[in-house]
Amino acid sequence: MSLLREKLKEILNGTSAWDLAEPLESFLKSLIEELKPLKIIISGSLAKRRFVRGLSDIDILVVVDHDVPRDKRFMLTSLDGVDVEVTVVSKKELEKALEEGRGFYVEAVKHGAVILSLNTPSR
Repeated sequence: MSLLREKLKEILNGTSAWDLAEPLESFLKSLIEELKPLKIIISGSLAKRRFVRGLSDIDILVVVDHDVPRDKRFMLTSLDGVDVEVTVVSKKELEKALEEGRGFYVEAVKHGAVILSLNTPSR
């Protein structure tokens, strides 16, 4: 079993999103291939194990080592009827957002579940 799948199962276990492991893994693999991220963090209700099917979405923060064009910063997709919101930022932008205390980023870094980390410091 891949490390990615193990981490996803750990996060999804005991939630109403447990059946999304395979489609979410496939989606994350495509993000990894396309964006070559330094870090991927699942945040929000799923990371807090408060995910409610039909009400919650899946929030994903992707950190890359290059500038991100404005039209590539946000993605919205659906996996088996569950909305998936992806926010893509450069490492530099994330550091600035954390310094400014921007809520989504602080919450993701402090309370999110790290799915992938390639030698990037956490706060």
